[in-house]
Amino acid sequence: MSKRFSLFCCSLVFLLMAARTMAEPTILPFSKGSFAEIKAQRENKPFILVFWSESCSYCLVELALFGKLQKEYPGVEIVTVATDSFLEDEIVFQVIQASGLALKKTWVFAEQFPENIYYKVNKRWRGELPATHFFSRDNTETRHMGIVKEDELIKWLTEQTTY
Repeated sequence: MSKRFSLFCCSLVFLLMAARTMAEPTILPFSKGSFAEIKAQRENKPFILVFWSESCSYCLVELALFGKLQKEYPGVEIVTVATDSFLEDEIVFQVIQASGLALKKTWVFAEQFPENIYYKVNKRWRGELPATHFFSRDNTETRHMGIVKEDELIKWLTEQTTY
């Protein structure tokens, strides 16, 4: 009986670990060339690029909004980038999970001097958050600083998903 119970417990732990690993996105380093790479990989596809920080409460609220709407608008990819250089994976996983976002990949700043990345993203950006970049089907980029209003976000998402 105890062998069966031990086997059952081991199997349960293994399944829980496997399920957790499958739900966690791959974390990629975001460096000077990453912004251009992300845009090139999604050319002619609408997507939203969200820059956030674990210490930015507004960012966390906005991520939750994106998590809520992601299910309603699956045709628009949400790309997230943590601006905390070298942020620990566990913190990234916790924030993404709490937001309700379903992501395959996410990025974390991987430069000692984040100013170099800011400049590559936008020459006038100094790291203010939340910072959101909307890329439409025709590759038009619209930058938004501060929390995105839900009604404006829904309008943009609807425009991108109706043909």
